[in-house]
Amino acid sequence: MKKFNKKSNKKQVVKELAEHFQTELDRKLPITVLPGGAAVYKNYLIKQNSAGIWCMYNYRNQTLIEQYFLKTCALMAAKAYSTTSLDKFFEIKRLDNRYWSNYCDNQVYRNNIKTAKEFDRYVILLNKLEDSEQKTQYYKETISRMFKWSFV
Repeated sequence: MKKFNKKSNKKQVVKELAEHFQTELDRKLPITVLPGGAAVYKNYLIKQNSAGIWCMYNYRNQTLIEQYFLKTCALMAAKAYSTTSLDKFFEIKRLDNRYWSNYCDNQVYRNNIKTAKEFDRYVILLNKLEDSEQKTQYYKETISRMFKWSFV
């Protein structure tokens, strides 16, 4: 009989801790995640369209505000847009575009380097691949840092 009480007490404690952590998370990260991966921040809905691009809509009238390649950028932009920080809003869009262009270049160079037959072409592609990887990593870290500053 005592073992049953201990197990139920442990379950109760775990449940209370989970509720506490959930309230802490909700307070620090005011984002509601919907089924299907969509997210809501205040009056803005962020959901993926059929092309795989994250779109930021006004939640009330479903007006498209802007499109982003990364979900984190769309969430940061929703926060900046809600506080009318237009400089930050446009900076997020610029970072999103730069990250995505370097990421796409990286994928192209990675694919083309496999088929390069001449040594000169291989070296050029290798240099471009390394450069695009460095830029992609830089923008990824910048976006991650900006997201932490925005929501934590």
